[in-house]
Amino acid sequence: MKEASAKEPRRGERSLVVTFWLPMMASLFDVLAVTGAALLSYYLRFHWPLMQALPPHWKITDTYYYLTFGLVLGVVYVAISWSYRGYNVRVRQPLDQEVGRILRGSVLALGLVLAAIFFYREFSYSRLVFLLTLLFMVPALIVSRSLFQRVQIALFRRGVGVQRVALWGTGEVAAKLWRDFERGRTQGFELVGAVGKPPVENVQPLGEVEQLRDLVFAHDLDLLVMAPPPEEEDRMNEVMKAAEGLTVELLYCPSAVEITRSRIRVTEVGGRPILRLKTVPMAGWRYVVKRTLDFAFSALFLLAFSWLYGLIALAVRLDSGRPIFYKQRRVGMDGREFDVIKFRTMRTDAEAKTGPVWAKGGDPRATRVGRFLRRWSLDELPQFWSVLRGEMSLVGPRPERPHFVEEFSRHIPQYLDRHRVKSGLTGWAQVCGLRGSDSTIEERTEYDLFYVENWSLWFDVRILLRTVVEVIRGRGAM
Repeated sequence: MKEASAKEPRRGERSLVVTFWLPMMASLFDVLAVTGAALLSYYLRFHWPLMQALPPHWKITDTYYYLTFGLVLGVVYVAISWSYRGYNVRVRQPLDQEVGRILRGSVLALGLVLAAIFFYREFSYSRLVFLLTLLFMVPALIVSRSLFQRVQIALFRRGVGVQRVALWGTGEVAAKLWRDFERGRTQGFELVGAVGKPPVENVQPLGEVEQLRDLVFAHDLDLLVMAPPPEEEDRMNEVMKAAEGLTVELLYCPSAVEITRSRIRVTEVGGRPILRLKTVPMAGWRYVVKRTLDFAFSALFLLAFSWLYGLIALAVRLDSGRPIFYKQRRVGMDGREFDVIKFRTMRTDAEAKTGPVWAKGGDPRATRVGRFLRRWSLDELPQFWSVLRGEMSLVGPRPERPHFVEEFSRHIPQYLDRHRVKSGLTGWAQVCGLRGSDSTIEERTEYDLFYVENWSLWFDVRILLRTVVEVIRGRGAM
């Protein structure tokens, strides 16, 4: 681990970079993107190609008015984004996670500006320009955020805005955090060392908790992450006491009863705050919308690509004979069993000698056509019928066979919580690269539980978009 260097920015300067200069840079990028979208809309409306198709009923106006409109719209969008912490750049956020915020902010900003323009009587703006601006504004802001993230990564690699972190705690959770922080400066953190006993071997501690005040100044620390095992959580008061009066942030990563996998909510009973550790993830109108989208999309897909099903069935038949489809029992929501149907990709006697085993990359049991189908996830297409029937969803944890469910539930904590939602064609674990023999079941379960506890309609959209990318790359996600 590194100690603070005289050449590196000190804590106050780093804080100013992270909390002011980087957000201001991102804000400037967004204002320019919105202004550019407005000017492009103006050009398309009054010059090419809509000028000939839809000639305006009034004289072509000065560009100045639409330049002003774009700048004001950009400033309003930035103000809205600041209000819901859209420029919190301490940690680089995945781009697909930004899209929802951009869409909400764009609609709200344009609505506010149009409401103000309604009372502005000196000039009449083109309503078609407003519509085009909204259409171009969202992709322009996505490009803006992408460019900013590239700049942010470059600055992090040079040490600009990187926060220096120390870790206190032992056990599995602390060890995972240690490895995460060691990934590099592109994440915006630099792991300096451990306070107290390190969570990994062959590492010397910076010092003990009692020396925290001296350690903060000696190593120029910005953050102290506390990740104690359950038996040491009673020492947290000691750590917090040692940090009193220090300009260092304290972060806490709990480990007791696997609480980190749940989204903790606070409710009140008789005026007393109570932590709600588990809720029903899919209920109410959002669940109705999810089921409606599942039904509509699967029905359209089955109709639109019926010809593809015929071609695949013919290829399987010519390559390895019957049966064309492969039926397998799986466990879904609430532990109910159902049959998953796939195009057959392996020999008919694939499990005759071994019994139930996982398929893996380059599996010798796969047929020639089967290897192609698995490469592009085409063998999974019949599962859209299960989605149409309501046994599965487009997005959710991948369904597992009863034999493995029984086995995994005995030694993996909270494994059965995967069944609190419908199984899916694709899932969060799969689009994050945890698929088949490339990962452990413990890792996939952790990602599945994160999806269950943090589900939203927009989360589903993000996963579907990333699924398309994964399939195009040939890694598959279904």
